[in-house]
Amino acid sequence: MKNIWQTVVLSALVTVLAGCTPALNWREVRFEDGIVTALMPCKPDTGQRDVTLKSGDHIVVASLQMRGCEASDLQFTFGQMTLPADMTSTEAMAAWRLASLAPLNMSAADASAQSWVLRGADAMPVPVKTQVTTPSHRVQWVWFVRDGKVYQAAVYGSLPSPKLDAIADEYFSGIKLP
Repeated sequence: MKNIWQTVVLSALVTVLAGCTPALNWREVRFEDGIVTALMPCKPDTGQRDVTLKSGDHIVVASLQMRGCEASDLQFTFGQMTLPADMTSTEAMAAWRLASLAPLNMSAADASAQSWVLRGADAMPVPVKTQVTTPSHRVQWVWFVRDGKVYQAAVYGSLPSPKLDAIADEYFSGIKLP
């Protein structure tokens, strides 16, 4: 009987220790201007490219800086765009949201959106959290504006990813503004 309890205790200890092994290695990430920091769960790759934003009949090309990585079968991105001269911050944030939905063949009507609280973000436009589910993927994004820059953080996962919500909440809560 003593050996059974020792085996049970040892099995439980191994399970607990395995659960403590960090699958996500959180680290602070920022852009060159250093205004916003985010905690990303893996070492991100860095990229920059021009993107086309549409707002009504208005089309603007903007420079987008991105950080991105993959951990725990999820993809994480953190992006920054200088507010295009020909767009308001509200137009730019809405246009970036639509541009993010387009590759998923989704429209704004297909996505659930709610206001999101981020201390230090510009009050207008109100920061937004958006979620979509496609037949094969789930995505959560947040968008916000600070000092003439529009930001986006996102978590992408496969449809049967039950941990996406909790990890996305943890990721988004790691975004800090001075």
